[in-house]
Amino acid sequence: FGIALLQRLLQDAPQAAVRYTELRESRWLAAPIESSGTLRSTPTMLEKRVEQPRPETWRILDDRMQVGTPGAVGAREIMLDQAPAAAALAQALRRVLAGELEALDKDFRLELSGDERQWTVQLTPRQEDVARHLKRIDLRGAGPRLSDMVILEAQGDRTTTRLIYTN
Repeated sequence: FGIALLQRLLQDAPQAAVRYTELRESRWLAAPIESSGTLRSTPTMLEKRVEQPRPETWRILDDRMQVGTPGAVGAREIMLDQAPAAAALAQALRRVLAGELEALDKDFRLELSGDERQWTVQLTPRQEDVARHLKRIDLRGAGPRLSDMVILEAQGDRTTTRLIYTN
């Protein structure tokens, strides 16, 4: 069992959209923030539609991240070439949800454990400027489905995303 086989498993079970719940923990927050919504992935875009606690839409494209809220005029944009850590995280999430794990090897060390039934992948940034902000990304899944993504930031913040499949 290796990265190439896991990639094939993930790509053979495409999911256009999946429900998610997310928990953001930080020493700067009085209490963890819970959110939920839908993730949708295409080869060129990852879209995160937040429904709770307040509606907003995040889109990760090749060169930018867009954030929109209902009633706002236009979306805020973050150009990824100006934010290396945000770019690495954005591209990693896009590639993970598209099942393109081998493409991550350039920017991350990938450590796979488990087997086809239950697996984990730990992504550790290779570039120092990214590692200053992002400690690692932990992925857990079963068979062809990613179930959990845990993003550990260098300063201790943690975001845990659980995917909820309906079929």
